[in-house]
Amino acid sequence: MKKQIGIVLFALLLGLCAFAYYSFYIPYTRIQAKGMAVMVSAKDLKTAFSQNDIDLLSSKLKMFDEKYAELEKESKTLYWAVSIPYIADFKLAIEAGRYGVEAAKATVASIAPYADLIGFKKGESAFVDKSAEGRLQTAVLTLDKVLKNVDVISENINQIETRLEKIDEKRYPAEIGGKKIRSTITSVKDQFGGISRLFVDAKPLLKKLPEILGSKKEQTYLILFQNTAERRATGGFLTAYAVFKIKDGKMTIDKSSDIYTLDASISSHPAAPPEITTYHKGVTKLYIRDSNLSPDFVTSLDLFNTLYKKSSIRVNYDGIIALDSKILVDMLTIFGDAQVNGITFSAKIDKRCDCPQVIYQLFSVVDEQVGYVKENRKGVLGDLMYELFNRALRFSPSKYWGSLAQAMFKNMDEKHLLLN
Repeated sequence: MKKQIGIVLFALLLGLCAFAYYSFYIPYTRIQAKGMAVMVSAKDLKTAFSQNDIDLLSSKLKMFDEKYAELEKESKTLYWAVSIPYIADFKLAIEAGRYGVEAAKATVASIAPYADLIGFKKGESAFVDKSAEGRLQTAVLTLDKVLKNVDVISENINQIETRLEKIDEKRYPAEIGGKKIRSTITSVKDQFGGISRLFVDAKPLLKKLPEILGSKKEQTYLILFQNTAERRATGGFLTAYAVFKIKDGKMTIDKSSDIYTLDASISSHPAAPPEITTYHKGVTKLYIRDSNLSPDFVTSLDLFNTLYKKSSIRVNYDGIIALDSKILVDMLTIFGDAQVNGITFSAKIDKRCDCPQVIYQLFSVVDEQVGYVKENRKGVLGDLMYELFNRALRFSPSKYWGSLAQAMFKNMDEKHLLLN
């Protein structure tokens, strides 16, 4: 009897091993092989992107799509066991990957006809061969076509985030074979969540971008420069301003001056509020340079406009953009030193202030109220921004996009944009 029970148990164990072998191990080895093929294709895709060739990128993306489809097909052999949490997570990851592929395909399909405008070679045409102004003007006129799939891309990104959020990293060990597992899953989820929110938040701006750049009519923007070395509620002391006009992507400087010139154009200033009298000894009037009292940018602009409308040199504007001095440092870091009106500006540290040279040089020109006229004082800041803007257009975004994005987004909380 015991012998018969032993035989039955052995047969069951053998059957269980056979079941596990054919139902899990064999599919796993095949999935692993397909996954390795996808990884190789992904490296080829990354290389194609770095070469700035849209035709090569399209070809490599098509190959990656095919390899990923093979991985998907093989992965489905395990989906019958989706009730097992780890298999469920695997299925979610594969589905998220598919939505990522579809987002990439929609992006490449959108930019392909205009790829040379954003830094990719297209046939014999290269980004650097075209004039900066011509590129931007053509881009403005075609941007609405480039953005035609933005909703599709947004939905794909949303689907990726939805699936990644369902994966519970806590059920996984911290490490396997010296490789971090749990923290890696957490990092991927957090990073993609940030990208997803950024894309969703930026989508309305992207759709409005052609109009912002003057595709329909000339736009006028009032640029306010904030000195972050002298902190204020919205980021820094209002130190200078400029008026930019843009039509079909062609930008011109209407005027540029220090903030004291704007204050001087207001015949009468109201009494300073408690926020000023408490912390600014000897200041009894409310000046436009001190109007950014609220951390809410719109609220500060309401106060700004009550004074600005009294100015004899005011201009009607379509939007206000506030830029921190840190923006200038970041742009000079990326694009190199710039010379404007005979003055050299650099992101290198200046020992006189233990700060970037552009901060010391620029604000010694425009940020101090004096009883005499400083040479080049009135327009230097606007001219510097115009020079950096043109430098940005002359450089290939595919080469500098990573640095620029990092510089811009790490300071996102210190920048403000309001468009009427």
